[in-house]
Amino acid sequence: MLTASQLLPLDAIDQLPFTPGEFDARLAACRRAMTERGLDYLVLSSPENIYYLSGFITKGYYVFQALVLTHTSDPILVVRRYEQANVERLSYYRNAAIWQDTDVPAEVLARALVDLGALGKTVGVDANSMFLTVNAYETLRAALPGTNFVNASTILERCRAIKSPQEIAYIRRAAETLSAGFKAAHEAARPGRTENDVAAAFHHAAISAGSEYMGSAPYIASGPRTALPHATWAGRCIEKGDLVIVEGSGNWKRYSAALMRTWCLGKPSDSVRRAADTSKAALAAAIAAMRPGVTSGEVDAACRGTVARAGLAHAFLNRTGYSVGVGICPGWGEGWVMDLKDGDPRVLHPGMVFHIVPVLFPEPNISVGFSATVLVTETGAEIVSDYSRELEC
Repeated sequence: MLTASQLLPLDAIDQLPFTPGEFDARLAACRRAMTERGLDYLVLSSPENIYYLSGFITKGYYVFQALVLTHTSDPILVVRRYEQANVERLSYYRNAAIWQDTDVPAEVLARALVDLGALGKTVGVDANSMFLTVNAYETLRAALPGTNFVNASTILERCRAIKSPQEIAYIRRAAETLSAGFKAAHEAARPGRTENDVAAAFHHAAISAGSEYMGSAPYIASGPRTALPHATWAGRCIEKGDLVIVEGSGNWKRYSAALMRTWCLGKPSDSVRRAADTSKAALAAAIAAMRPGVTSGEVDAACRGTVARAGLAHAFLNRTGYSVGVGICPGWGEGWVMDLKDGDPRVLHPGMVFHIVPVLFPEPNISVGFSATVLVTETGAEIVSDYSRELEC
């Protein structure tokens, strides 16, 4: 384990987020996974995987980009000409195949693969990525006849699920910015104010505290709108007696910490109080169950069982939690890396970080939830992001 003095500075600007040794170790682990799967080449398309292996980052990830890996040569980025400066200044690997706005980007990727000798070989692709379109994939296949393309979307799961000390340091720093955002949102959630006021307060405080752009906008709703999953602020004026639910994240070097809180602006009903007490008890039960060697399904059972014993099983509609780490829009979570759900046999290891979210829908127009970002330690679990769990404002 690295000491604090051995970590890179947390507040450096335009500096590689990890040491050469860490980037080299990640590439080596990825190549071992390629060998295990019989892959000669690997093409990654999701911005999270590209950032994890290379440090390359741009808000322009909405256009075509890829990272090509072989077993011997340095990875090659395939990026738009407009993004070339980001390769030169922000990526650990500087080799790039550049496409112009007049090019077909997938054809540029195909030529790069042919030049590397991939024709007729086995090539893994990020098939589950929303950034590899059907059209781009079909263009790639047509340009490399006889090549065996296989889905390798889960190839980095084991690597990304267990965070390094540097990654954990970034998540802790993200949690600090998140706390500032929640304090401001809590203070803004008052009768006569609007959901937009709460959102503005959250953003101003979290960003002022150092947060980068979040992996997702915070979810902020009041009154009957709290029953809308993933609802964002809509200008509604908050009234006395309303519930206000806020779920948001802070971000540092693209690493996220997340949190959810529910506040009642008045005396809560018996139904709301029961749901709040149950959500908090389920959160505590999940955290108590988390330790190395326990399965995802066992953590989910501890959380879900608490809800069921309170007679609210019907109100718990989602998984218990999901991995958090690299957070790039549209989401701050890494649920595809690992999540906590019913019957899942995957085992927890030290260094894994999860957002535990037992949000309940006890009535048609109500949701109530309390959450935490939690680190799996050598002996148990540690809460990384937290804020007062008081229901009443």
